[in-house]
Amino acid sequence: MAISAVRAGLSALMIVLLAGCAGQRQATPAKPGDSRPGTAAPPQQAQAPVCAAAPAAAGALAATWYAVSQQKGVKGEFRRLLVLSADGSYKMETRVQAGRNIRSELRESGCWEAKDARGFTTIVTRSNGELVDAKDPIYRNTYRVERVDGTRMVFREGQPGAGSMTARKMPAGYMMP
Repeated sequence: MAISAVRAGLSALMIVLLAGCAGQRQATPAKPGDSRPGTAAPPQQAQAPVCAAAPAAAGALAATWYAVSQQKGVKGEFRRLLVLSADGSYKMETRVQAGRNIRSELRESGCWEAKDARGFTTIVTRSNGELVDAKDPIYRNTYRVERVDGTRMVFREGQPGAGSMTARKMPAGYMMP
């Protein structure tokens, strides 16, 4: 008898859950002249924010930069291609590579901002092609520039204990080797 009571309770719970799911659907009205009934509204697509142009004071940073570095505890090299565009957009491809084997790869894009050439902040809007919540602090990265000239930039992430990276300035359109 206890088993049948449990089954009855579960059946009632399933009916309530299914009814709740069915009640969440929002119908759109049928279009004039359309003989079909209205359909469910399509989900809203997230929009990537529009980037603000980089200030002239940060102009030395707007370029294509390629860095290779080591990180303690990681087997292989970090290879990073960073494209900071004057229109305020950026793309970054980060790869962990051991010899010819690519262990992991991350492609991010979004906006970057800087008050001057002493540092910059990236705001990720897409990670591996998928829109992300740019308001989430995990998608905001700050970098301190130690030195920049016509051919090299030495910079480090804003986290305590982060090692510096030396990036070479590459021609526009350069792709990760």
